[in-house]
Amino acid sequence: MSVHLRHRFHPSSPAVRDKAVERHLVECRNEFLRYFRRRLARPEDAEDAVQDFSLKVIRAADTLQDGEKINAWLGRILRNTLTDHYRRRATRQRAEADYALEPREDAVDQEPQTTLCACIHEVLPALNPGYAEIIRRADLEEAPREEIASELGITVNNVGVRLHRARRALKIKLTKRCGSCCDGGFQTCGCADAGGSRGV
Repeated sequence: MSVHLRHRFHPSSPAVRDKAVERHLVECRNEFLRYFRRRLARPEDAEDAVQDFSLKVIRAADTLQDGEKINAWLGRILRNTLTDHYRRRATRQRAEADYALEPREDAVDQEPQTTLCACIHEVLPALNPGYAEIIRRADLEEAPREEIASELGITVNNVGVRLHRARRALKIKLTKRCGSCCDGGFQTCGCADAGGSRGV
């Protein structure tokens, strides 16, 4: 640590000790800030670290022993503060990484619309009634998600989740009916043009 406080501490009372510690915090704040700025990438992190360090020093003032070198005492608290900051940052980064890997309902809700195959009208009756209804409202009638949510008494995000599941079930039924010409998607296939019906 580069803070130049080489003398030993000889307090005459706890009150004198506390005032001396607070005075050192004020007088050497810029040096403490430079210490953290050299080790932390963001200036705001260095500022936060100085605040944490100052609180630790004030709270630990009664651990400063008579005759102890104050710079060594402050150095220990500086290093502990920096270590705590690194640990919190690592924990935050792990949490952010875990969150990024989780599937989110809003991502489902933003699924792009597709061109609907005419065979859907023949397949819908074979679906779960709830699935058929939400596909009819959202995809065939293009009702707003907010309106559907209000009708069903659920959130807009839940509408997206149910619609995602309904579309997945529909793809299975379409593939069974239309085979490879539909390829499990919602795009227009050749079944209607060929006048064929393979059953649901």
